[in-house]
Amino acid sequence: MSRKDLKSVNANLAELARSLPTQSTRDAAAAKPKAPAHHEPVVQFSFGLRKSLRKELARLADDADMTMRAFILNALKEKGLNVTDDDLLDLRKERRGGE
Repeated sequence: MSRKDLKSVNANLAELARSLPTQSTRDAAAAKPKAPAHHEPVVQFSFGLRKSLRKELARLADDADMTMRAFILNALKEKGLNVTDDDLLDLRKERRGGE
């Protein structure tokens, strides 16, 4: 493939990527207003998993291009938990100062 062909593919993929949903807090912040008035504080919750299940969860989340947190919340949403799109955002970069 020539350099010209690669530029064309890159441009086409960038255009396609702009139309796809994302977990990026930067994109979400630009597209949505800040937290709604009914925003609740986030509380820490943890549970134990066998090491093999933890690895499988990590693999499944990675295959879905999601964080493990978002993957679990999405599964709970499918079971009827009232999970919003904001709950599924990746907040790690926001906590680290937007790296």
